[in-house]
Amino acid sequence: MDVGRVKWFSESQGYGFIEHIDGREVYFHYTAVVKNRYQPRLTDGVEVEFDLLTTTSGYEASNVRVFER
Repeated sequence: MDVGRVKWFSESQGYGFIEHIDGREVYFHYTAVVKNRYQPRLTDGVEVEFDLLTTTSGYEASNVRVFER
């Protein structure tokens, strides 16, 4: 799992970007967020963990969840 912070997320548009710990910008779609009723809402600055995919369009996150220490 990779770690980063939500840089920007729009519930109305259904997507956002994560700033990877190494500075890369990673796209994510709301369907990539793991559904858990106990998980806090994704807001700017929230630390998350995710699986990093490399696509023809760039980096994309899957299995996004709030990072718990």
